[in-house]
Amino acid sequence: MIDRCTAFPDRCAPASCDVARLLALSADAWREGRLEAGVALAARAARGMCDAAAEECVFLANMRLVLLLSQLRDFQKAREILSAIGPGVGRTAAVATLVKAQLTVVSGDLGEAVELARAGLAAAEESGVRAWLPVGHFTLASAALRQGELATAIRYARQLQEDAVFGREMVPSGQSAWAVVQVAEADRGRAKTAHLAAELLTSGVVTRQLFIAEPAAAPWLVRLVLSVGDRASAAEGVREARRLAEQNPGVHSVEAAALHTAGLLENDATKLQMAVELHGDPWARASAIEDLATLVARTESCRPEAAEQYEEALRIYLETGSLRDSWRVRSRLRSIDAGPHQRDSGRPRSGVPSLTDTEYAVAKLAAQGFTNGQAAEQLFLSRHTVAFHLRKIFRKVGVCSRVELAREWSFLDVASADGEGI
Repeated sequence: MIDRCTAFPDRCAPASCDVARLLALSADAWREGRLEAGVALAARAARGMCDAAAEECVFLANMRLVLLLSQLRDFQKAREILSAIGPGVGRTAAVATLVKAQLTVVSGDLGEAVELARAGLAAAEESGVRAWLPVGHFTLASAALRQGELATAIRYARQLQEDAVFGREMVPSGQSAWAVVQVAEADRGRAKTAHLAAELLTSGVVTRQLFIAEPAAAPWLVRLVLSVGDRASAAEGVREARRLAEQNPGVHSVEAAALHTAGLLENDATKLQMAVELHGDPWARASAIEDLATLVARTESCRPEAAEQYEEALRIYLETGSLRDSWRVRSRLRSIDAGPHQRDSGRPRSGVPSLTDTEYAVAKLAAQGFTNGQAAEQLFLSRHTVAFHLRKIFRKVGVCSRVELAREWSFLDVASADGEGI
């Protein structure tokens, strides 16, 4: 987060600049978990005066305010501020684009967020505002993982680790760590990454900062450690989420996270339903609906209700472009003998028309070098099912091997995106 106006050349300091002083106070309040105070101080800074670098300083205060509002999932106010400020020029344009990318990914438009983040990163490199690179790297790592682009997610997770080495701290360390753990879980599996989730749940200030920035992080981490039987770490995560919610009554994002984590630990459908109603983040809301459906499905007579809930989660995942999550929900629907009614309308525009949604996903992973077993893990299918789909893919696209598929894939995907077919 921004403590003062340091994203550009260091011309301001709290001792001499009212805007920088208010930003420092805002950062202190945020670290302490006083969220409304942090927002109020950032808002005052955005209206302040700076004699050293007036326009840039006030601009950065507004960017901080947008980031804070996006973390609280107050999307409307954040968008209003960005709209009022305008696109900016040079360095300010780079920063505004990266901040808009971050806002866009949490508000549920992964495709647009990716385009903004890539543009923002290029502009930041060109204009020399490298301190802001983590915002773009986090956005791209998160979006790529949800879109099922694991290789891309791994690349940007490594960039976040590089950012930490070089002291680029525009994204809180806990938030970066969560992105890295999510990618590791997708790449190596739950059993090999649960210890990282446990550490992130029990890291004090780092944990608190993460829970503030990402309301879906707390339940995601709790769910992961519970899957390996670590109830102690899960309980600590629930306690931290509850403390943060109690400290900030009326802040729906942290209240939803507290209810969501408690619902998971206690198998409490009422708390999960309350979390569904409070989550402002579409992806977090979909994950709460999915968790509720999983709990409901444990009672065989309630499986029709669970199927409806899974369908609702699937709908939200597809609308946001979260294909990897949609694959998991489809698998859950099959497990209760309730195939999904919805087609994968969230498939990327570059999808190959002759392939079904599942075939497209299998083909894309195979073209990237994934084995049948690795593809099965990513798509929540059996190896046998992946092999079956792969044979159909070879026949449909006219290739005889994985090597040929990999060689032809970029042409097939791009050609279909341009409307040329195969």
